[in-house]
Amino acid sequence: MDYQSELKKLQEGSSYWKPKVGQFKVRALSELEEADPYVQGEEKTPQAKIKILVNEEEKIWTFGKGKTPASTYGQLVELATKHANQLQGVEFTVVVKSDGTKNDYTIV
Repeated sequence: MDYQSELKKLQEGSSYWKPKVGQFKVRALSELEEADPYVQGEEKTPQAKIKILVNEEEKIWTFGKGKTPASTYGQLVELATKHANQLQGVEFTVVVKSDGTKNDYTIV
């Protein structure tokens, strides 16, 4: 086990944004970047991340790199194309709904 790597993940843990159901005003502090894939058993799911400001706190938001325009990733890519192909500095609202097992994100 790489303890240095594990320690880094633990220390960053509190800086990750895990939104609950509701509406959140968010400002992008960076562009979309590749994140470590989400690993479950043998399966690896590509992820993206973005640094954001929410409730006056800097957070890192990670999510699956979806393959459709309706995915969180797809919505952020579309938002960037409407803002001269960049997200940094763009303010938007994230609406979070849940069916009890998984969250659904809408970018407004």
